[in-house]
Amino acid sequence: MPLRMPRRAGVLLKTGQTTVYGGYADDGSLQKGLAKHYEILTTGQHSGTTNITLNAKTDAHSNNCVIDNNTGLMWSRYVSGSVGVSSDGKIPWTTNGSGEGIFAYATAANAASLAGFTDWRVANLTELLSLVNWEEVSGSPDATAFPSWPTTGIVWSSSTYKPNITEANAFSFASSWHADISKTATQYCLLVRGDV
Repeated sequence: MPLRMPRRAGVLLKTGQTTVYGGYADDGSLQKGLAKHYEILTTGQHSGTTNITLNAKTDAHSNNCVIDNNTGLMWSRYVSGSVGVSSDGKIPWTTNGSGEGIFAYATAANAASLAGFTDWRVANLTELLSLVNWEEVSGSPDATAFPSWPTTGIVWSSSTYKPNITEANAFSFASSWHADISKTATQYCLLVRGDV
């Protein structure tokens, strides 16, 4: 396991915005916060794929991982794929009658020891938002760290939407907005491990 850089307490991450709009002292001008810093893992246990099986469908999921050296979180480099009703990687938040759901997907990843680990989980909304690059129209995270990000989809968080608990918080990387969506809808799932 690679060494992690020490985390700096009390410092928030930069948003990624570098463009100044309207000549104001906006975020593009000030660029306050700690720059995002990722370590990409692609060799050894982080090479090849692990088969994650859900409802008799198999996601040959890459073992590549990304460590966020600011938060200490380790991310799967890719979202869910080849599972779900349409075999496109989109699964519901809750487990449907076919046994598909984001928590079942995390459980299957752990049973298969994705990248050699058995403590994968679905990121909460704050963790997921730490990946957003606000300079990008889509909000997609760093393209080097996350090279095949779904720019036309929404990614679930594990956080329930409190005003309506039949919905969960997610983020649309197609249009850079936070979404509260019915837990029965199908969206992508990104796995993470570690504690902030």
